[in-house]
Amino acid sequence: MDEKNAEEVLGYQPEVREIAPAKREVNDISSRVLDWMGVEGTTSQSGATATHCDAVDPDLKTHYRIYHPWGIHDLRKGTFEQAMQNLRVQLPKNGWKITKDGPAKTKAKDPQIIAVNTASHHTIAIEWLSNRAGTLKDMISVDVTSRCYRAPEGTDIYQEK
Repeated sequence: MDEKNAEEVLGYQPEVREIAPAKREVNDISSRVLDWMGVEGTTSQSGATATHCDAVDPDLKTHYRIYHPWGIHDLRKGTFEQAMQNLRVQLPKNGWKITKDGPAKTKAKDPQIIAVNTASHHTIAIEWLSNRAGTLKDMISVDVTSRCYRAPEGTDIYQEK
């Protein structure tokens, strides 16, 4: 898709950006979110990855987004609620606009916060998974996502994912 059409579909001109620094930025955001929670626990060990910008390039040839799903669990009793409350305070203080703070649109209706960074346009979806089935432990799930970028000419996005 040419840039004019991409801009029309997305509503903005995708920045030409190398994948490695975009991944570092999303990983840094994830680290800050963990700090803002103000709790300690076991975190999942995944890192940010390049993924499809479905609106303009579902084949992942020229455009990409950076996505970092992770979670924290095994906290002391009562700290999940405190982590969510800390985020309600810290996100706006640090350039994030909370666009949703309420029950998730799931059967469990777990507490969810969705926020957008007003400068970088990254999004965060945070959900306290407290109504899990069986013996699954409570956890806070965090998804950090960038907006769509255009890879520099000659970049093989699959090689750099």
